Amino acid sequence: MKTYSIAAFAAALLVSGAAQAAILDFETGYSADKTAIVGDEFEAAFGVTFSSTFGVNIVKVGGPTNGFVPNDTPVPADAFGDFFLTSNFSKITDLSISYTTAVAEASFDVADIDGSGSQLEEFTFTALDADDNVLATRTVNGNDADAGDAVVTRIGFSGLSGLISKIDITGTTAGGTRDIGIAFDNFNTDFDTTTPVPLPAGLPLAAAAFGALGLLRARRKA
Repeated sequence: MKTYSIAAFAAALLVSGAAQAAILDFETGYSADKTAIVGDEFEAAFGVTFSSTFGVNIVKVGGPTNGFVPNDTPVPADAFGDFFLTSNFSKITDLSISYTTAVAEASFDVADIDGSGSQLEEFTFTALDADDNVLATRTVNGNDADAGDAVVTRIGFSGLSGLISKIDITGTTAGGTRDIGIAFDNFNTDFDTTTPVPLPAGLPLAAAAFGALGLLRARRKA
């Protein structure tokens, strides 16, 4: 039994590290109503960078400047915590998320896809591989059941034909005359590439030593 347990432990070490998921919610290190960021501040810890034609900011929920109408809050009210990521308001808005290491799946929240008539907002979410081939696309507009004024909409990609290297988000309005922005939060950065992470150089020897020790103890008991 001891030999089996140690062997199982060694096998677990072989695949540990292959899947590392974390929620990026932009809650740490910000206090101002609006903080402009470069976009690579999350690369070391989360393996992602953000960019936008219109600049990228971390903004306070309910503050005078954010991805909603100023002083507005998401629905449900606590969905975004105190801070989230957004681009500056423009007639067309965009956000690109690039991965240091391609991933098998991703999910995140966006909010306030609304409007009607010529001011109807439509957002397109596109997952791409390392060669910029489109793996999947989802489009949400203000008439959809899971969208609306300040409503939080969950977007997810999984089970695709390849690994995701980039996610592009674009937002427009039907009439092209309304300023809109992106409200982005609760990003599940999944580092699972389905490829086992190599062991440190000395770990196989250590695992073998534990296995031999377990076998020796089992024989002594016998």
